[in-house]
Amino acid sequence: MSIFADRLKTAMQQAQISSAQLSKQTGIGRSSISQWLSSKYVAKYDKVVTLATALAVDPEWLSGATDEPATTEPAVAGEVDAALVSLWQQLDAAGQQKLLNKAQKLVAKQGQPDVKRKKKGKKKKNKKRKKTRV
Repeated sequence: MSIFADRLKTAMQQAQISSAQLSKQTGIGRSSISQWLSSKYVAKYDKVVTLATALAVDPEWLSGATDEPATTEPAVAGEVDAALVSLWQQLDAAGQQKLLNKAQKLVAKQGQPDVKRKKKGKKKKNKKRKKTRV
Protein backbone atom coordinates (compact mmCIF):
# COMPACT_ATOMS: atom_id res chain seq x y z
CA MET A 1 0.00 0.00 0.00
CA SER A 2 1.30 3.49 -0.84
CA ILE A 3 2.01 6.07 1.85
CA PHE A 4 -0.82 8.23 0.52
CA ALA A 5 -3.35 5.37 0.59
CA ASP A 6 -2.28 4.33 4.08
CA ARG A 7 -2.53 7.88 5.41
CA LEU A 8 -5.84 8.55 3.68
CA LYS A 9 -7.27 5.42 5.29
CA THR A 10 -5.85 6.41 8.70
CA ALA A 11 -7.23 9.95 8.46
CA MET A 12 -10.66 8.64 7.45
CA GLN A 13 -10.69 6.24 10.41
CA GLN A 14 -9.68 9.01 12.83
CA ALA A 15 -12.38 11.29 11.44
CA GLN A 16 -14.85 8.38 11.52
CA ILE A 17 -15.91 9.10 7.95
CA SER A 18 -16.71 6.67 5.14
CA SER A 19 -15.60 7.08 1.55
CA ALA A 20 -19.20 7.90 0.60
CA GLN A 21 -19.37 10.64 3.24
CA LEU A 22 -15.98 11.97 2.20
CA SER A 23 -17.11 12.02 -1.42
CA LYS A 24 -20.24 13.97 -0.55
CA GLN A 25 -18.36 16.40 1.68
CA THR A 26 -15.59 17.15 -0.82
CA GLY A 27 -17.33 16.77 -4.15
CA ILE A 28 -14.73 14.19 -5.18
CA GLY A 29 -16.11 11.06 -6.87
CA ARG A 30 -16.42 7.86 -4.84
CA SER A 31 -14.55 5.96 -7.55
CA SER A 32 -11.56 8.30 -7.27
CA ILE A 33 -11.45 7.87 -3.49
CA SER A 34 -11.72 4.09 -3.91
CA GLN A 35 -8.85 4.05 -6.41
CA TRP A 36 -6.68 6.13 -4.06
CA LEU A 37 -7.48 3.85 -1.11
CA SER A 38 -6.51 0.77 -3.16
CA SER A 39 -3.23 2.44 -4.25
CA LYS A 40 -4.26 2.26 -7.90
CA TYR A 41 -3.62 6.00 -8.25
CA VAL A 42 -2.34 8.87 -6.13
CA ALA A 43 -4.37 12.06 -5.93
CA LYS A 44 -3.17 15.30 -7.48
CA TYR A 45 -2.12 17.91 -4.95
CA ASP A 46 -5.28 20.05 -5.25
CA LYS A 47 -7.34 16.99 -4.33
CA VAL A 48 -4.94 16.16 -1.48
CA VAL A 49 -5.56 19.65 -0.08
CA THR A 50 -9.33 19.19 -0.40
CA LEU A 51 -9.16 15.80 1.32
CA ALA A 52 -6.83 17.07 4.05
CA THR A 53 -9.13 20.00 4.75
CA ALA A 54 -12.15 17.71 5.05
CA LEU A 55 -10.24 15.29 7.28
CA ALA A 56 -8.60 18.07 9.36
CA VAL A 57 -5.05 16.89 8.68
CA ASP A 58 -1.99 18.54 7.21
CA PRO A 59 -1.90 18.14 3.39
CA GLU A 60 1.88 17.65 3.55
CA TRP A 61 1.41 14.73 5.94
CA LEU A 62 -1.40 13.22 3.87
CA SER A 63 0.68 13.39 0.69
CA GLY A 64 3.67 11.77 2.41
CA ALA A 65 5.89 14.85 2.20
CA THR A 66 6.30 14.97 6.00
CA ASP A 67 6.02 12.46 8.81
CA GLU A 68 4.35 14.84 11.26
CA PRO A 69 0.64 13.97 11.41
CA ALA A 70 -0.35 17.36 12.80
CA THR A 71 -3.99 18.18 12.48
CA THR A 72 -4.74 21.55 11.01
CA GLU A 73 -8.00 22.41 12.77
CA PRO A 74 -11.05 20.94 14.46
CA ALA A 75 -13.26 18.64 12.37
CA VAL A 76 -16.13 21.12 12.30
CA ALA A 77 -13.93 23.82 10.81
CA GLY A 78 -12.60 21.22 8.38
CA GLU A 79 -16.14 20.52 7.23
CA VAL A 80 -16.74 24.21 6.62
CA ASP A 81 -13.48 24.51 4.71
CA ALA A 82 -14.34 21.50 2.58
CA ALA A 83 -17.75 22.95 1.80
CA LEU A 84 -16.17 26.26 0.78
CA VAL A 85 -13.59 24.52 -1.41
CA SER A 86 -16.32 22.46 -3.04
CA LEU A 87 -18.40 25.56 -3.78
CA TRP A 88 -15.31 27.37 -5.11
CA GLN A 89 -14.57 24.51 -7.51
CA GLN A 90 -18.10 24.70 -8.90
CA LEU A 91 -17.72 28.36 -9.90
CA ASP A 92 -16.36 29.56 -13.22
CA ALA A 93 -13.47 32.07 -13.25
CA ALA A 94 -15.79 35.09 -13.13
CA GLY A 95 -17.72 33.62 -10.20
CA GLN A 96 -14.50 32.85 -8.33
CA GLN A 97 -13.33 36.44 -8.80
CA LYS A 98 -16.66 37.81 -7.51
CA LEU A 99 -16.50 35.53 -4.48
CA LEU A 100 -12.91 36.54 -3.78
CA ASN A 101 -13.80 40.24 -4.00
CA LYS A 102 -16.77 39.78 -1.66
CA ALA A 103 -14.67 37.83 0.84
CA GLN A 104 -12.00 40.54 0.82
CA LYS A 105 -14.66 43.18 1.50
CA LEU A 106 -16.05 41.13 4.39
CA VAL A 107 -12.58 40.69 5.89
CA ALA A 108 -11.86 44.41 5.55
CA LYS A 109 -15.18 45.20 7.20
CA GLN A 110 -14.39 43.02 10.22
CA GLY A 111 -13.11 44.96 13.15
CA GLN A 112 -14.85 48.10 12.04
CA PRO A 113 -17.63 49.28 14.31
CA ASP A 114 -21.11 48.38 13.18
CA VAL A 115 -22.61 51.59 11.92
CA LYS A 116 -26.25 51.57 11.06
CA ARG A 117 -26.85 53.26 7.79
CA LYS A 118 -29.73 55.58 7.21
CA LYS A 119 -32.24 54.43 4.69
CA LYS A 120 -31.92 56.12 1.39
CA GLY A 121 -34.96 57.96 0.28
CA LYS A 122 -36.38 61.36 -0.29
CA LYS A 123 -35.37 63.92 2.24
CA LYS A 124 -38.04 66.18 3.57
CA LYS A 125 -37.24 69.79 3.12
CA ASN A 126 -38.26 72.30 5.69
CA LYS A 127 -39.87 75.00 3.69
CA LYS A 128 -40.51 78.25 5.39
CA ARG A 129 -43.82 79.60 4.45
CA LYS A 130 -44.27 83.24 3.98
CA LYS A 131 -46.94 84.62 6.17
CA THR A 132 -49.50 86.57 4.29
CA ARG A 133 -51.39 89.41 5.82
CA VAL A 134 -55.06 89.24 5.76
